[in-house]
Amino acid sequence: MPITEALALARFAHLLALSIVLGAALFPFYGLAKAGQDTYQRLTWLRPLLIGGSVVSWISGAIWYAILPPDTPFGSVWLFRLVLATALVAVTLSARAADRRLEAIVVSAAVLLASIALTGNSGSNNGPLAFQHRLSDAVHLVASGVWVGALVVFSRLVTLSVREDRPAEMQMVHDALARFAGVGTAAVAILTLSGMTNPGLFRSSLDTAYGQLLLAKLGVFGAMLALAGANRFFLTPRLLGTLSGRGKLKIAINALRASILIETALGVIVLLMVGWLGVLPPPSFDPPRQFE
Repeated sequence: MPITEALALARFAHLLALSIVLGAALFPFYGLAKAGQDTYQRLTWLRPLLIGGSVVSWISGAIWYAILPPDTPFGSVWLFRLVLATALVAVTLSARAADRRLEAIVVSAAVLLASIALTGNSGSNNGPLAFQHRLSDAVHLVASGVWVGALVVFSRLVTLSVREDRPAEMQMVHDALARFAGVGTAAVAILTLSGMTNPGLFRSSLDTAYGQLLLAKLGVFGAMLALAGANRFFLTPRLLGTLSGRGKLKIAINALRASILIETALGVIVLLMVGWLGVLPPPSFDPPRQFE
């Protein structure tokens, strides 16, 4: 496999794994009435998901670093990231489920996502817009991790609720989605603002592969917004109505599941595009020359 493709895949795996860890670790704080010592007992799938995600993030991060050229200027950043990724694996392997331990996982995953902005295209930008570029990228990466990670968790929950066919599980899905509404809205707002302030957005040309892929990414993002709106304002309230005896429950939960699974798939595609954007030649961030 050529180095460019291998690097893009390593970036994608790293982004997806960290997003899953961040979204899964955040879920108990809004998805449950109260997160605490018994979180792993109440959500038996949570710890394996956190462990798997953290291990994949470490492996993909190590592969990403190994593929980089020896003279990379990001050596110290990557050393810090690998040490933090190792600590993240150690924390997720702990059997304790105290809320503070989940908080440590959230912070570690968020820092690992944000620090990606110190590498790649934004990390290579040494022009006058360097700080703005890195800050917008860092915020964008964390917000996308929160959204995509939550979608993976909700995909798991809604699939389990359909399989077990118990109203109590479906009620949990509804309640978690209702509590996520504020978090999701904030994530979308942050994604939009950070994307609009990213110097690469308006400096990209559609004559380049970078600009074309960026435009495609915006199109997929728009489709995700449409599905998120349908989930929040139509499908989730519809599920609540059927749980109260007004309508057909199976039709409502299956429609919600289909929507969430499609939105999750689109989120994964966005991360794949982000992974590929990081290996394409970026637009020029140098200020235009003044001719006398």
